[in-house]
Amino acid sequence: MGDFFLTKLSASLLTLFYLFLSFRIGYLRGSPVMKLFFKMDKEISKIKLERNVRAHGNFSEYVPLFLVLLFFAEYFETFNDGFLVISCLIFIYGRVSHAICFAFYNYNPFLRISGMICTYLILLILSITLLLNSINI
Repeated sequence: MGDFFLTKLSASLLTLFYLFLSFRIGYLRGSPVMKLFFKMDKEISKIKLERNVRAHGNFSEYVPLFLVLLFFAEYFETFNDGFLVISCLIFIYGRVSHAICFAFYNYNPFLRISGMICTYLILLILSITLLLNSINI
């Protein structure tokens, strides 16, 4: 696609979702800034806050790895564009579904498991292919 289009697009979309998760934590913690914009009447449970913090943290752990791998895949033209588009969609689904599972549900095995499978699958495919490509196998 040229000009690292998928890396830029994915980084932008994932950053916007990351900001959403960040603002949500600020809201749940009762941030004075959030109180300017939203009415906050009720107390948030510690478990709900911890699950949202974990959703935010987990998102921030995997996304940079994906973006680095995606950049190298585009730079070295390791995959065709169609495969990279599908990879981006699968990874984004994985991260968003996993975060939604933790941020909005007490228990949702489908979102959690499918989210992690999609995340691991894409990271595994990109990293192994780039590794093999870098050692010329």
